[in-house]
Amino acid sequence: MSRAELIMKKCEKNNIRLLTINDFLYPSKVKSIKDSPILLYYLGTINKDSMGVGIVGSRRCTSYGKKVAKEVAEILAKNSIPVISGMAKGIDGYSHTACINSGGYTIAFLGNGVDLIYPKEHIKLMEKIIENGAVISEYPPGTKPYPKNFPKRNRLIAAFSNQLLVVEADENSGSLITAQFAKKYNREVFAVPNNIFFKESKGCNKLILNGARLYMCQQQLMNSYTNVTSEKDNFINTVQVRNDSKIDYAEKVILNAINKGPKAIDELKVTLHDDEVDILEKMSLMELDGKIKAFHGKFYSLKNDIASKTLF
Repeated sequence: MSRAELIMKKCEKNNIRLLTINDFLYPSKVKSIKDSPILLYYLGTINKDSMGVGIVGSRRCTSYGKKVAKEVAEILAKNSIPVISGMAKGIDGYSHTACINSGGYTIAFLGNGVDLIYPKEHIKLMEKIIENGAVISEYPPGTKPYPKNFPKRNRLIAAFSNQLLVVEADENSGSLITAQFAKKYNREVFAVPNNIFFKESKGCNKLILNGARLYMCQQQLMNSYTNVTSEKDNFINTVQVRNDSKIDYAEKVILNAINKGPKAIDELKVTLHDDEVDILEKMSLMELDGKIKAFHGKFYSLKNDIASKTLF
């Protein structure tokens, strides 16, 4: 059984759905990002407009941080604005919970497969998020929460956020990585100021020093969100063609190479030499679409029904 078939079997067993970059539910602002994943796995429901406000922060948050996160998540929920976070302990968990309790829609991005629960203490929270939003991962089911996965996870929190609010963070917090991605993706970054003697404040205060907007009140965030979303219609039509052409080109190169004979994955990596496309994700997606087939676990060839077609 090929890798793609194993993934598909796990998805069917766990009711996991696939969101491809060509799907109309895939946000246009995320498609525009150079390293946007071509395939996402999710449980729950993805709304047509799933872009929202990201709320991130320390796992060991203070009561002050907890209060800020809850108040922001509540006002966002009451205004039908999705809350985007990472389902970690602390700020993430409080943000998701407050949003759900206020009748809102929330998305959690994971650094593991969506069939696994991490942290284990959030089993009930994960169930509620699935009922009131979605848990999403670019990692296939069964992927464990390795530390190296979380920086990539953080970039998706930033990508799906129109604004990012960093509530509390020390100098080594992963939230600062999320903020870096948000800045790279031209998302507005807010940081909550706090006592200069608190360890949990150093990261946020440094963000403000380096140009992040100082968060003062809920209305400030709401006004900013309104301004960003009003520009959305002008943005959508500019990104669709660029990303679709990126994927179409990669697919054509792969199919053209395989048309000359079966190829191993390493050969295809050399042929494509394109950092924008995750070759393993692309091959799995093409196999699921019935365009190619895998054999002996590592070689790929064309399906018989398209083998005779001229590809270029």
